[in-house]
Amino acid sequence: MAFSKELEEKLGQVVGEVTCRIEWLPNLGVIVEGGKGLYYYSPECVKVRAKGGMVVVEGEGLYVYETRTDEVVLRGRAASVRWE
Repeated sequence: MAFSKELEEKLGQVVGEVTCRIEWLPNLGVIVEGGKGLYYYSPECVKVRAKGGMVVVEGEGLYVYETRTDEVVLRGRAASVRWE
């Protein structure tokens, strides 16, 4: 995962496998890097599997814009992001 390598370079030490990285872009959406796939989807709630838990995004008009091997890009108005 690119985020782990970036942290290791900045901190100058090995951090091991990082669970995930979340970028919350107000009024645009959320990017979850390190996700293991979708667990649940509705326009009000999206759950993304991650190592050791789940990222839960709640809001309005949410939709999956793009999925990659270890990344999920959501669009819509995210009101909250939490770890479950």
